[in-house]
Amino acid sequence: MGEVSERSKPLGLALLFAGVGRATLIFGLCSILVVCAPFDWVAAAASGHHYRPCFGNYALCDASTCTPTGGTVTVNVIGDGTAEFPEADCTCPVIYGRFTADVNGGQMSGSCAPPSPDEVWSIWSSAKYVPQAMNGWVQWGPLARAKRQICPADLHLGDQSVNCFGFACDSVRLINSVPVVTCHCALGEDFSGRAVPADTAFWTDAGQEHQDFCSQNPAATPLPFTPKRNN
Repeated sequence: MGEVSERSKPLGLALLFAGVGRATLIFGLCSILVVCAPFDWVAAAASGHHYRPCFGNYALCDASTCTPTGGTVTVNVIGDGTAEFPEADCTCPVIYGRFTADVNGGQMSGSCAPPSPDEVWSIWSSAKYVPQAMNGWVQWGPLARAKRQICPADLHLGDQSVNCFGFACDSVRLINSVPVVTCHCALGEDFSGRAVPADTAFWTDAGQEHQDFCSQNPAATPLPFTPKRNN
């Protein structure tokens, strides 16, 4: 395991402590510049989603696996109040840049504003490179490549996938000089606040195409849903 800072710090301080500044987060702008356009904006607006561009610090959980906590998390049901889902905690790198959020989805409340001064939102992106726990949080090169894989429906793991789009993240810390946070996400929930059936295929960037990661509660997107990746 990588070296973890002794205690969590507020996010604003995390950009400066231990020599970590925006220069360290620059991979968010250079190799992972997240000008995300994976969604059909017109169809989304009609369905109650509200995707909009945001800028700042956020957590990128695309390639993370998660751990069920035994607790629950409240999520927005698009067009119909809220619902409770099992909670899963995901460790995700902090990225600085431009991104797209569904400000009606997850736990968001209509704006890009962070949940609190010490928290950030988790988002999805079309990033090709993401620091990953499985490879020691390497920031560049093949070990950081986010390789998308499909976990097929016949694995019956759809309800064990995790939605980490628009959830609150805290406990910022360093692992191998990469700032990471813990995101409190929803197990077995789709992007609209509804349950994912077990016999649902999903795609994930976790595991670099190793199918055993399908059973490790990866941050994922139920199919059919095919966002585009930036080239």
